Amino acid sequence: MSAAIRAPHNFQDFFLEPDATDRARRGVEELMADFRTGSWVPTPLEARVAELLLTSTAGDGLLTSPRVRAAVGEGNITMTYENDGRFARVLSDLVPVLDDPQLVALDVVDAAGELVGAVASTISAAA
Repeated sequence: MSAAIRAPHNFQDFFLEPDATDRARRGVEELMADFRTGSWVPTPLEARVAELLLTSTAGDGLLTSPRVRAAVGEGNITMTYENDGRFARVLSDLVPVLDDPQLVALDVVDAAGELVGAVASTISAAA
């Protein structure tokens, strides 16, 4: 007996997503979910870095790899230790996705922008 061949459930099943895009998507989604439930609360440094990143996108609204790199650089090594470095890791995972047009997934970039905005908003809430 031969095994039945099933058709993929949707078009995306034909093409596997690159690891970098998948890692960025998963990181953004998990951190945003934890932020919404309150199980992850940004530190003042993380909020300040998010605010700087948000400010850098004011002209065109786009997250770009140079802007993300600059924001992570502002957080320096300290940001990699605060909150287990989750925000720094999520931002860093975005860089290869933003660098390579073949890896870019607009839903990931949009979700990352939403996360950055949410984290930046905690500065005004704390003030």
